[in-house]
Amino acid sequence: MSDAVEQVKSRINIADLLREYIELKKAGANWKALCPFHSEKTPSMMVSEDKQIWHCFGCGEGGDIFGFVMRIEGLEFPEALRLLAKKAGVELPKYDPAATSQKTKLGDILDAAADFYSQEFYKSETASGYIKKRGLKDETVKNFRIGFSPQKWDGLLKFLQTKFKPQDIALAGLLIQKEDNGFYDRFRGRIMFPIFNHLGGIVGFTARVLPEFDDGKSGKYVNTPETTVYKKSQILYGLNFAKQEIKKEDAVVVVEGNMDVIALHQAGFKNVVATSGTALTKEQLELIRRFTQNVIMSFDADSAGIEAAFRGIDAALSYGLNVKILEMPKNEFGEPLAKDPDELIKINPELWKKAVGSPKSIIDFYIDTNLLKFNLSDPRENSDFCKSILKQIQKLKSPVERALWIKKLSRVSGVDERDLRLLPQEPRAKQLRADEEDGKTQKNAIISGIEAQYLALLFSDMNKNADFLKNIPAELFKNEIAKELYRSLIVYYNDNENNFDINKFSGWLASLGKDRTALDKLLLLKDKDYAGKNENECAKALKECAFRLLERHVKEKEPGILRALQEADNAGDKKKRDQILLEHQNLLNRKKLYNG
Repeated sequence: MSDAVEQVKSRINIADLLREYIELKKAGANWKALCPFHSEKTPSMMVSEDKQIWHCFGCGEGGDIFGFVMRIEGLEFPEALRLLAKKAGVELPKYDPAATSQKTKLGDILDAAADFYSQEFYKSETASGYIKKRGLKDETVKNFRIGFSPQKWDGLLKFLQTKFKPQDIALAGLLIQKEDNGFYDRFRGRIMFPIFNHLGGIVGFTARVLPEFDDGKSGKYVNTPETTVYKKSQILYGLNFAKQEIKKEDAVVVVEGNMDVIALHQAGFKNVVATSGTALTKEQLELIRRFTQNVIMSFDADSAGIEAAFRGIDAALSYGLNVKILEMPKNEFGEPLAKDPDELIKINPELWKKAVGSPKSIIDFYIDTNLLKFNLSDPRENSDFCKSILKQIQKLKSPVERALWIKKLSRVSGVDERDLRLLPQEPRAKQLRADEEDGKTQKNAIISGIEAQYLALLFSDMNKNADFLKNIPAELFKNEIAKELYRSLIVYYNDNENNFDINKFSGWLASLGKDRTALDKLLLLKDKDYAGKNENECAKALKECAFRLLERHVKEKEPGILRALQEADNAGDKKKRDQILLEHQNLLNRKKLYNG
């Protein structure tokens, strides 16, 4: 197993892997990025290709390629290893099924089920005829692994039970347990659409009943129930196919139905995903934010679709995403030409292309939608209309945007801008609190980070900075890890004077069995904060750090020094008093050395 892990690490460059999730920018010999694990405005995450590690100085997260994938994908180590081994082309040794994690086992069951449904699809003229009638090509069927569940009670059960236990197949959501503890197939007589997670693994199915088998007793569309691997709120259908195109276009189009995604992808519009008929969730927005900040929302031309869009817009705005609305093209009577994207594509793909190219801003969408609800000639209704639009304008983060939209609202409603600003508005307290917390975090980082800043700058050119070791004693450090590393540095430098090599120092630490994680982080920190600085600026910053360390130490020592002097005076111990004053003066002299 350890050999496989090392093979994977040797074949995957950490910077290349992380670029699939976040934007990296060069910072000296390393890379920096906005951390995907906490909200921030200034990049605090550093990536080292040399050491193949990453670390965020904002939230403290860090590790190697496995740690990143486990954290961002919510995977356990076996799943992360499996994913990265596939990417690296490393064949993993066969495992004992009993030792395989439940998630992996359920994934294997679902994948085998998709193979079964695919085989049955090509055996059934009814199923293949229905799909052909829906306009899907054979290439699309194979790409999306569309299948068919035969009208049998035990078709899938018999196929899978030679490899898997019925209890595990039921846990995957594919069987239903009978009262006598037997099992039968959950899906029968239905077209099967595998539901993929964003990594391309099958986590469940959407099953559409064929008209010939529809007895009206169950829903036209039925999904796999929620399982260990399938949580509807965490899935964006089609993201596994769309993510590269989303990054390329720097925008995602969000539709409602799975068939919309399939039809649009077949027509060449591939930056499209589906929420499967629900409003956007926190988990789905987190996924979107990995690939783009720009969201174009399309929804079915019915009241339920519009309500879902409203909820999704609010959620997306709260995540700081740029949201626009794609409305279905209308005929000369103002009626939608199609009820959904699937239907529109069949009429004319160019109509969809035009609609995607000219989406409507969210405030225009709210204005147009509310104009159908309110009679602006009635003063009370006009007031309610204005309040409704102002509520949405307040959600915008940019004060300039808010001002411009208030100006437009004034033109539409006929109400003076000054009067609109007097209307009661929801306070933007939530955003203000978030900004305050961000400020506190940055302030705390400056206060607590002086030791790290000093060490990072010191290590950047130890042979030039050696004099600092004589004047800055280890006792000035509060952090025990920093103190221990600094002591190790002093010992090592005294044995290798004027011949300091950071890689040899790191190896020396390893030979003593000491953790090198802190050293690796410090080397990343230097590039994070000082990559654009010249040699003189770095030297000045190092002096300032030394001064602040000494200043802090002097301030903390002064009360104790005064007490010690008082005790020496009371005891008439002149020698002790002179010694205390001398030590204190030495500290002050060191402090002057680095002042200015």
